[in-house]
Amino acid sequence: MRRVHSALLDRGDRTPGALADLLDDLRREVQALPFSVPDADTPPREAYCDLRAHIARAWPELGFYDPVTGRALGRCDLPAEIGDALDDLTALARDLGTALALTDTDEADALACLRFSHDAHWGDHVQDVTPHLRWLG
Repeated sequence: MRRVHSALLDRGDRTPGALADLLDDLRREVQALPFSVPDADTPPREAYCDLRAHIARAWPELGFYDPVTGRALGRCDLPAEIGDALDDLTALARDLGTALALTDTDEADALACLRFSHDAHWGDHVQDVTPHLRWLG
């Protein structure tokens, strides 16, 4: 979880394809966790717009994409659905950040939060954005 959160915020020399691999690995690990609802109150979350801007600086080639093919979209390419890679990664970073904040107080609750938020929210974002990241290479 920490490794993926860090990769979202500090790209280093990772390619979008390498990020896709990290996301796939994280999803498999989280899906193997038992499902439970976290007991703790949700810690404060980073502001969406600030986090999105941070990720956009780290991953400038990301943008809108066709969720069926994963291909990037130009301004004139308008399929029935439009994916937003920055939104996908920002949603993931926020949920991972929330779970990471819980690790300081209750590791079991952090894992429950991670699995619950995966099933309710960020798992879909990862599933949607991964083909686009692979398409980018």
